[in-house]
Parts: sequence; C-alpha cells; structure tokens
Amino acid sequence: MASEALVAEVGHEQRQPDTRLRSWRFLVIVFLATVAASALAFLAKSVPYFPFDVEMTRSIQSLSIPGLETLLRAVAWVGFPPQSNFIWGALILGLFVIGLRLEAAMFAFAAVGSAALWFAIVPLVDRPRPSPELVNVAMQLPTGSFPSGHVLNLTAIFGFLIFLVVVTVSNVILRRVLAALLAVPVLIIGIARVYEGAHWPSDVLGGYVIGGIWLALTIGLYQTLNKRFRGPGRQQRTPA
Repeated sequence: MASEALVAEVGHEQRQPDTRLRSWRFLVIVFLATVAASALAFLAKSVPYFPFDVEMTRSIQSLSIPGLETLLRAVAWVGFPPQSNFIWGALILGLFVIGLRLEAAMFAFAAVGSAALWFAIVPLVDRPRPSPELVNVAMQLPTGSFPSGHVLNLTAIFGFLIFLVVVTVSNVILRRVLAALLAVPVLIIGIARVYEGAHWPSDVLGGYVIGGIWLALTIGLYQTLNKRFRGPGRQQRTPA
C-alpha cells in the first residue's frame, strides 16, 4: 500500500509540471497571436489595402464554379443579423435545454464577446471597404473593413462548437462528421466575404486571427470553469 501511494504521489508530481507547461505554452501562443493581430491592425489602419489584396480578390472573384456563388451567399447570410441572432439564440437555448448549461453560457460568451470585439476594433482601425473601382463589390456597407466581422464571429462560434463536439461526442465517426460539417462555414466564410467584395483578404486574415484568439480564451475559460465546478473529466468523451 505504501509503495502504491508513493507511485501515485510521484505520478502526481510528474503531471503538475506538464500541466503548468501546457498553461505557459497556451499563454505564449495567445500573446504572440495578439501581437500579430495588433501589428496587422496597425498596418491596416495605415493603408487602405495591401498590393496583394487586389490581386487575390480579383483571382477569387474570377472563380466560375457552378453553385459556388449560391453556397458563398448562403454561408454569409448566416452571419448577418437578425437571422444570426435567432440562430445563435436557438443554439444557446438548445444546449441549455439538454442540460449543458455551462456549455450554453460559454457559447453565449463566444458569440457576444466576438461581436463586441468587432464593434470595438472596427472604428479604431477605420479602414475603408474595397472600392468598386478596383474590384467587384456586391453591396456597399457603411462600417469599416478591418477585421471581417463575419470571419471573426464564425471562427469563435463554430470553433467552440467544434471543440464541444470533440470533447463530448464519444462515437468516432459521428464526432468526425460533425466536426467536419461545422468547419465548413469557418473555411468558406473568408472566401465568401472576399468574393462579394465586402472585405480585402487581409481583413479576412485579421478576422481569423482575432477570432482564433477569442476562441482560445473561451476554451481556456470553459476548461477552468468545468474543472472547478464539475471536477476533472466531467463532460469529456470516453475513448471509442
């Protein structure tokens, strides 16, 4: 018994540094991503667009694939209010009803927080939208161009849903299918916003980076609260 207790104690001591190491890695990655996002925002404030923005936009807008435009507009439609408010609200309510109350709260945190970030950053950068004299613009929008709000929001929101699927769904096939389906809007929305001339590619890049930062913070906070209020292992999938 004494030897078993000693082994358990040694194992516990060995796990603690590993946990701290992961925490430091997480903080360093978030810090570096924040520095990169800040630098990109500063550059976006300095110039209306980068040379590669025009070339990439024209290349994307030259794509001629049957059904592509319909798909891109459908994905972009999801991110516009008022429908986005109803969709996110329904998902929050659904998670709450099935008993995933912490998950519902953190989903709301991801959605509201990412929207708040966009409202805060856009007027600070105040970058003009793409000009119809340079690229095709489907609709003139009054707000600033950096970062892309659609990309920022969908990265944080669908990213958190993917995380929930990974940690809660035990069936391997179902988990992979759901994660892949949820990843589609995140991957497509960036192309959609450039295709419609709503944003430059650099605006989209900013949306992905800032949305990824908020997603990482949301997941980190969720894991902390989950461990504190539920104990280790609660709501985590079992290997299948």
